[in-house]
Amino acid sequence: MSSEYSSVADAITPTCTTLKRTPSRANVSSTYSTRKRRRVSVASFDLGRDLATPLVPATPIEETNADRFVTVRTSTSLPLNITPRTNRIAKTFGLLDDRVLSPNDSPSRSSDPFFRSLLRRSASELFSTPRAASLLSAKANLGTRKHFVMALDGPGMSTDLFASPMAWSHANCIGVAFKYDVYFQNLESRAVVHLCRSSLSDGTVHSIDWGGKANPYLLALGTTAGDVRVMDAEKKMQLVDWVDGSHGMGGMHWNGDVLAVGRTGGNVSLFDIRTRAEITKIMGHKRRVHGVKWSADGRHLATGDDSGIVHVWDHRANDLLTNGDKNIRMKHKGPVKALSWSPWQSGLLASGGGSPDGEIHVWNTGKMTPSSGPMHTISLQTTITSLHWSPHCKELLSTHGSSWAAPQSNVHPAVPQSNLRPIAQASAPCVENSLAVHSYPSCQRVVNVKAHSAPVGHSCMGPDGCSVFTVSPIEETIKMFRVWSAPDDKEKSEDSDMTLRSTIR
Repeated sequence: MSSEYSSVADAITPTCTTLKRTPSRANVSSTYSTRKRRRVSVASFDLGRDLATPLVPATPIEETNADRFVTVRTSTSLPLNITPRTNRIAKTFGLLDDRVLSPNDSPSRSSDPFFRSLLRRSASELFSTPRAASLLSAKANLGTRKHFVMALDGPGMSTDLFASPMAWSHANCIGVAFKYDVYFQNLESRAVVHLCRSSLSDGTVHSIDWGGKANPYLLALGTTAGDVRVMDAEKKMQLVDWVDGSHGMGGMHWNGDVLAVGRTGGNVSLFDIRTRAEITKIMGHKRRVHGVKWSADGRHLATGDDSGIVHVWDHRANDLLTNGDKNIRMKHKGPVKALSWSPWQSGLLASGGGSPDGEIHVWNTGKMTPSSGPMHTISLQTTITSLHWSPHCKELLSTHGSSWAAPQSNVHPAVPQSNLRPIAQASAPCVENSLAVHSYPSCQRVVNVKAHSAPVGHSCMGPDGCSVFTVSPIEETIKMFRVWSAPDDKEKSEDSDMTLRSTIR
């Protein structure tokens, strides 16, 4: 019985030992945490020891001239995992043999530094857009047309390049002097009116000028004998006559009710239309005064004489800024007729000299010192007959006569033949008998148009500040050029209608 019992117990014992109790959820988590901690402890490292060891790459870094946008993979890099779908897309776009899909290929010839710089320069030229010219500039107006918009016959005008036989009023009337007669045409109604005629004893009409915004229908004229008259063009009658037989006529310019008149003796007379008398006389020049121009604010008067000296007279102080203790010299090497004040910068004056000077000087009369010279000089080697600042943009217009290679008959008689300069070099721009526009303050040439086949004797700007009339006495032609544009679209349309209503030869 006992032995039998023992055998049965032995048979049951191994079976019982294989049966194990299922662990609870808490025991599983604790076992997992123990294993995780064990793995973390095995992967721990010494931070101080690692930072002290310098970082040396296992393989040296290879410097290449590869494209910086698409990297060139080294020969040790793994190949790309290309799928059949990738092959189909690459084949469709022609990229099957590109280095992106074949990273083990050698770099293409685009890695060459010269070729790469050429590609980058070409790309920069494509993305860089040139600065567009302003619609107000002469480059966008006269530069695109380069042709006059109106021409009038002008027989019998004075051939003296220092005369001012033409003027443009604020009432849109163009006045022209033909020897002893003065005519004007209303450019809107096309009516031509004979205003007056001077006598033989008074001489031919040398200069004329309209009365400006204050008196748009008043026309002043001066004869070679020294007679100065003021005519009312609207009423066609003479208002006043100032006679000075001892001094001939130079240039003239209105400033409100005051008229400045240059004389052959070097004096400048100021007449007031309200008192109908001479109010003062400016003495500073020693030779004939050709250029007379008031500033836009009416405070300063610039004058230029036959010897090339330019004076500035302060109307308020009743004194010359370029004479006396200051001893400021504004001088050209030739006669000065062309003068123009800037309408957008106070004290900015441009003056142009004739033969043998041929230069444009830009002065800042507000900061003049005895040692100071012109701010800018534009050398053109051609006679400068008139200057005009644009009221709409920073540009300066100049008209020109003959160059130094002109016949001796066109040279001013007061200039000795030995002082004439030789013809300009081939590199110098040719502006003979032309109309030129210069930018400011760079003084670069914007546009140059051949205005006449003979010297341009005089020019005048219209009331819109966009168009200019030029006159060539030898050619006996008057031409109008559209040089600039006004900033207002309404003014542009009005100006274009005015041009269409004008008579065209």
